[in-house]
Amino acid sequence: MNCELPVAVVIPAHNAAAFLDEALDSVRRQTSPPGEIIVVDDESTDRTAEVARHHDQVTVLSQRHRGPSAARNAAIRATAQPWIAFLDADDVWEPEKLEAQWQAAQACPAVGAVFCDFLEFDASGIIVDSYLSGKPSYAGTKRTEVAPGVMVCDLKSLGEQMIEGSFVAPSTLLVRRDLLLQVGLFDPRVWGREDTDCVLRLSAICSMAVVERPLVRSRVHAGNLTQDDYRMAMAGIVLTERILADPAKYPPGAAARYRQRWPTWELNAGRFAEERGELRQARQHYVHAWRLGGGVTPLGSAVLSCLPAPVRRVARALRHRLLPA
Repeated sequence: MNCELPVAVVIPAHNAAAFLDEALDSVRRQTSPPGEIIVVDDESTDRTAEVARHHDQVTVLSQRHRGPSAARNAAIRATAQPWIAFLDADDVWEPEKLEAQWQAAQACPAVGAVFCDFLEFDASGIIVDSYLSGKPSYAGTKRTEVAPGVMVCDLKSLGEQMIEGSFVAPSTLLVRRDLLLQVGLFDPRVWGREDTDCVLRLSAICSMAVVERPLVRSRVHAGNLTQDDYRMAMAGIVLTERILADPAKYPPGAAARYRQRWPTWELNAGRFAEERGELRQARQHYVHAWRLGGGVTPLGSAVLSCLPAPVRRVARALRHRLLPA
């Protein structure tokens, strides 16, 4: 077996017993094993902690239910390993994942992080076989090949394109621990887009390399945080507020671009709140979207939300019918 890498694998886990075995097995099958594996049980009510403890040489930390950001931060602070690799408890690594990324890091020692391509799958099979190939923001990033299949991203271009659309998933990321500490770790307030927030701050200070092979299998299922539309819209709002509050921490142009998106996130949050029957909250989002310059659509939605449910349904059906005209 190859020598252990100076890497801590960090796995946040909340009610992940159904998938955690497979995730941990994929770490133990690495051709270049990590120096440490840390599972943070985020106050699960199933067998998550028990499953983790059944695996040898796995450190299990426990915390009150505070979300994946707080879980990742706890593990980063607890380890002394100089590199961190993240793995979501429902995802799976290919056996050569760490080895390929470590070789990339050695080939370009100036970079502070290495990510890779990944595929998406569900219970029926593969949905997307290459995530990066479908991301215009990644295609627009200037890259230089330093080894077969290994590219170094231009720092300025990386920041510009990450603002347009993040293409670095947590389970694909290998990053220096000191850089994570430097940018302030993950922000628990941005629950749902915490990875985008952290990677944006990283892309403002360090160059990154990429292994252009799908070395991670990302599982799509009903329990994914990204399936909660209202939470994701709210996370966009909170992320925007964080960027506007301290734009120097982010790539140049981030504040202006996220300010431009703010009305849309408020409008979407209003629609999803209305679908949940939370009409007062929905109206607050609609009015805020209008005040932020979102045009007449959010104002009309706010007015419609004041009407009885049957009238709202008829009015919305008419509006959808007339919109194409």
